[in-house]
Amino acid sequence: MIDGTTVTPHEHGLVRVFKLDPQLAMDIGHHGVYDRLFKALGVKALDESDIQQLRPSTLEDMTVTDFLRAGYEVNEDDIAAHEFALNGLDNFEGLLLLVRSGAFANRPVTLPSDGEATLIATLREPDSDVTFDPLPNPDPQAALSDAPQKKAPSDAAMSGRVATLALLVLAVLVIVMIWVAS
Repeated sequence: MIDGTTVTPHEHGLVRVFKLDPQLAMDIGHHGVYDRLFKALGVKALDESDIQQLRPSTLEDMTVTDFLRAGYEVNEDDIAAHEFALNGLDNFEGLLLLVRSGAFANRPVTLPSDGEATLIATLREPDSDVTFDPLPNPDPQAALSDAPQKKAPSDAAMSGRVATLALLVLAVLVIVMIWVAS
């Protein structure tokens, strides 16, 4: 089971389900301001784009657990571990908040487990499957030996370099002669 009361510095992929006190729910619902929630959770701020408000009574034929499965694809083992608490939310008339890990900007944070925002469950979202194509040649030495060889400079390039050097030497000689003559 996941310790949902601690938001670690590198945490990702967790959804926390909070049951709100009626007064806090009214403040959020009527004013749309999360300042009191920040205080209840002991944080300075939350990214509101990672917070979802949910009233179980508006889900019609869907349970809170079904909503979490469909909307967040949460881990079935986590649902089973919190099944009793999550099923108890189906008849809850108040406001729930679903807060993803990305909402917590200032980390690490230790959240209170009760108070105006009661932590009900912490659930894992699925990790994104990242796949990479295999390298065309897994032998790094082969890649080094196949590197193109630098070609030798052409005769024209060498002639140009010699001419530039000769002009520089002549310019230095002229400057020295003018300096001696003055």
